[in-house]
Amino acid sequence: MKILPIIGCPGAGKGTQVDLLSEKIEFDVIRTGELLREKAKKNDFIGKKIQQTLNQGGLIPTPIVFSLWMPKLEELSKSNAKGVIFDGNPRKLYEAYMLEEVFEMFSWHDFRACYINISKEEALSRLEKRKRHDDSDARERLSWFETEVIPVIDYYREKGALIEINGEQSIEMVQRELYEKLNDFLYGAN
Repeated sequence: MKILPIIGCPGAGKGTQVDLLSEKIEFDVIRTGELLREKAKKNDFIGKKIQQTLNQGGLIPTPIVFSLWMPKLEELSKSNAKGVIFDGNPRKLYEAYMLEEVFEMFSWHDFRACYINISKEEALSRLEKRKRHDDSDARERLSWFETEVIPVIDYYREKGALIEINGEQSIEMVQRELYEKLNDFLYGAN
């Protein structure tokens, strides 16, 4: 099983690149946002708390995120999936460590992380243009990215598992660079 988190700040185009990539390769995709929104529809304690946190633009606690990931990962372990893409995660160093333990448990060792890098100015410009409901506190989200996610990126870089992509190109050029830098990983032997 190949593991590919695609990470970047808000507005970097992660979702777009994940969509394009998943159309071409036979990897499953774990979209934490979708899992959280689905759970938030449930009228139980956790669902209500998730909805409340999402409405306030807050962060969902890691144990809740993992409780949503684990059934998906267990399903994948029983399937013939070639790999899995994490759309935008891990978002905390703690999550990166926990995921490593889970991957070790499943004996999944083929790992790369892809960082779609854009400047803070470019991110703010993009977020102002797209006006999505979760972009209202763009500066706060970018600050959180620098505090929480940059250490994850640095950790993967130190491990030699990080591929960095220039996200300030056209969508097509980002996709081309992604394929060039991930070609051996995506299509090579396990």
